[in-house]
Amino acid sequence: MEHCTAQATSDSEEPHVSGGENPSGACGTRQDVGEKEDKVPSALEMAALNDCDKLSKKELGREVSGNRQKTNSPQSQKLILVKQIVKHIKSLPLDSLDSHSSSVRRQGMLLIADCSKVKPPLEGKEKSDVLVVCITSIFALPSIEALQRQEGHKVNVKDLYNQSVDALEVMLRALLSEKPTPAELQNLLDHLALWMTSEKAHERLRAVSTSVCLLQAASKHPKFCMSLEFPRLGLLIGQLALCVGDPEKEIGHQAVEGLYFLYVLMHCQKQPRRKMGPVTAVLHPMSKENWDIYEPTRTCQNISEIVKRFGQFLSSEQMTDLLLTALESLKEANESTIEASKTILTVLLEKYKWKIQKQVPKIVDRIHSQLRAIHYSHPRQAVMMALCRLACAFMEEVSTVLLKYPLPLDRDAAGMWRILAKTEAACHTHRLLDVLLKELQERPSTSGDKASILPVAAASALFEVLSVSMCTQAVKRVYPRLLMALLVQVHYSTGLSLPDSSASRQELIPARCVVQTVKTLLLKMGCHYEFTSVEKEGGWELLASSEEHHRGVGLLARAMVHYSCCELWRILYLLVPFLERGDKQHKLTAMAFFVELLHMPQAKRLPKKYSVIRLLKGLTDPDPVIRALCVKGLITMADWPEIEIKDQVPVMINSLCGVDGRLVVEALADVKKIFRGLDGASYVGCIIGTLKPLFDDERVSVRSAAISLFGKIIKKMKKSQVLMKEEEILDSLIPLLLHLQEGNPDVAEKCKNALDECSRLLEWRLPKQVDNRKGWHNHQEGVDEICHYFVKKHQENVQRLLFQSQRYLSSTQPSIRRAAAMFIGFLVMHMDNMISMKDLDLINNALKGLIHDPEASVCIFAAQAHERVLAVYRKLKYGPVEQHKVNSESAEKHKSLSNTSTTQSTSSRLLNALNLWKLTTKR
Repeated sequence: MEHCTAQATSDSEEPHVSGGENPSGACGTRQDVGEKEDKVPSALEMAALNDCDKLSKKELGREVSGNRQKTNSPQSQKLILVKQIVKHIKSLPLDSLDSHSSSVRRQGMLLIADCSKVKPPLEGKEKSDVLVVCITSIFALPSIEALQRQEGHKVNVKDLYNQSVDALEVMLRALLSEKPTPAELQNLLDHLALWMTSEKAHERLRAVSTSVCLLQAASKHPKFCMSLEFPRLGLLIGQLALCVGDPEKEIGHQAVEGLYFLYVLMHCQKQPRRKMGPVTAVLHPMSKENWDIYEPTRTCQNISEIVKRFGQFLSSEQMTDLLLTALESLKEANESTIEASKTILTVLLEKYKWKIQKQVPKIVDRIHSQLRAIHYSHPRQAVMMALCRLACAFMEEVSTVLLKYPLPLDRDAAGMWRILAKTEAACHTHRLLDVLLKELQERPSTSGDKASILPVAAASALFEVLSVSMCTQAVKRVYPRLLMALLVQVHYSTGLSLPDSSASRQELIPARCVVQTVKTLLLKMGCHYEFTSVEKEGGWELLASSEEHHRGVGLLARAMVHYSCCELWRILYLLVPFLERGDKQHKLTAMAFFVELLHMPQAKRLPKKYSVIRLLKGLTDPDPVIRALCVKGLITMADWPEIEIKDQVPVMINSLCGVDGRLVVEALADVKKIFRGLDGASYVGCIIGTLKPLFDDERVSVRSAAISLFGKIIKKMKKSQVLMKEEEILDSLIPLLLHLQEGNPDVAEKCKNALDECSRLLEWRLPKQVDNRKGWHNHQEGVDEICHYFVKKHQENVQRLLFQSQRYLSSTQPSIRRAAAMFIGFLVMHMDNMISMKDLDLINNALKGLIHDPEASVCIFAAQAHERVLAVYRKLKYGPVEQHKVNSESAEKHKSLSNTSTTQSTSSRLLNALNLWKLTTKR
């Protein structure tokens, strides 16, 4: 034993051992030591210390002896010894190599190799520590040239290094012999693989050479188990194949040799009758010359040929591992590695793509994660090219994975969508758009078991795709369907919030996201005028509103009709079946667009069952918006040839019962079209009857539109047509007259125009004060003159006017209540004895209620009107002779009451205060 140790520790006598030969040479002592599995060879413990000047032999001996007293089992002794060896090897310097450190390192590894004969084998962390420390202690050393420069000519560094490497290989082969399985071989190679990607060439060479040694040992091992699969065969092939493209020729040559041994193992493993035993017999028929494909000048061809040879053995998972290994290597900025990776990816995605179909989600996810880690353009292009090749074969699978990425899309996910749209083959872009269109036609949901926001994700993806100029023709093919699907999707998305609570997702409003895609689509198709028109009218905000969505759709459709969009006829014929399917939002969006397209000349060619009959059917729809849109569409078709709408006017107007006023005025905006040829008052009467209640709508826009539409209708009438009864016109005078005092210039202008048309039809000459834009509250002489005119010229209608005005005393608008009170006060004053006491009582009570109105100005003029009514009341009750006396007594009583307690004089003091306020406002 001492002879063997001496021989092992002598630098000059230690021969270099290559391959799988035992570094002990002819000395057979190492083979004999430890053959008995129940005893750890103590002699070798001492041998590990022979040349260790810095280590205390007594201390280690004492420590080992003490540990043996505590634990006498060979297994425990083995573990303690291995830990001590690892500890001492770890303490050796990594920046130099001398005879002392080389001897400690070498003898420690040989001792671990001998310990491998003691059962059970090392496992877990203990084994990993051994591998990491021993491999690092050699691979991390500087290059031999650098070490030789450090030591000079005093020491033969190359021999010392080779002896250390031989010891490492002996140890690795011994560990493999403990468990000669593909999994164990893979585990050992994984510890070496970390060094294969080192930036230092000498470290990469050491890792590859040692890997070759292990693979060769496995191929020669008599008990290597071939019945088990390599757990990560694709990873192993990928690591070695990438090394083939290394700029250092020796590394490439060694990598090819390692792949040869791996190929032999795989070839034997696939033979059904050969699952155990050495593969030496296989090495002869598989001449290594046939595998000597390495040629430094054509590394890409080398790698391509290697991947093709292994492709027949790889399963779907192994093929995926190989592909992912190539992707992972693109993080490095090394040009040779990038080219090698591109070659592997190209071969796999062209020749073996069907093997990885089930692994597409995993691959796409890895591509996305890789893009986040890659910051250089060349490797990013290589990753994107791999994605393109994958998508060309599996566009649906790739797109489905990308749609599941969280919103808003990050830079890399957006880039992945754009690269898919840049494929040269148009058929691939068509498939991409078809996938997105299919998702856009679904309804998103954020609640329940079937929660899905894929449609919103599809809209975001389409936004990125549309930014690519190459896809214009493909987009044009499905433009009508894309546009309608997006518009419906906007309606679906209004009020929708993303389920994730992250800050970035809270800022994302799905409806606006889809609207942004609609804008991009229009610009992509050259609809610049249409885009600008909708922008000016605030159409995009309307489109994203749940209540105003149909108005935004209509505004867009009108702009497209106005500017004669070239694709409108395709959209029109698409909408024909579109109206018959889908849910409420689907039908509403389609109807809003369809109604505006009826202004197109091509729409007149539609069969009646797809136009008139369909809209008439829509008059009974439970949705009031649908009913209003159908009325609007039918009015549009009033001037179409061979279309009779006038008989349907009562049904159309009845369908608007209970419909919001704004919808009514929008539906009847072009109602003048149906007046041609009407010969009876019933049609116009029902239309006017629908509009008049809207004069008093709380919304200014609705009031203004209703009054304007009323004026236009009246303007189309001629006295000879008798399309309206006189009573219908008379019932409109007071609403129009009072709304003149509303204070809104637009409403006032429309009221004036409507009053002019009414007076024309009635053949009245209203006083000029009606046209005066000054408010009655500052110019009471105006209302006085108007009331005097009505009493003097149209006594037969005064009673009607009086009762109409009383209704406005309870108006929600203070200005209307004030004007109504003033009008009643002056009208009653001029009517004098034309009014009954009963009517005066009713008016008196109504005005008393206004004296305490929250609005101060209403109180003032209500009190004044009340005094005028009281004057008429006294005149009728007491007669002209007694009136002065009653008035004097009333005034005297009023004066005396002003000096009484506060509770008894509230009305008088209020009136005085209001009069004072009135004077102040005038100033």
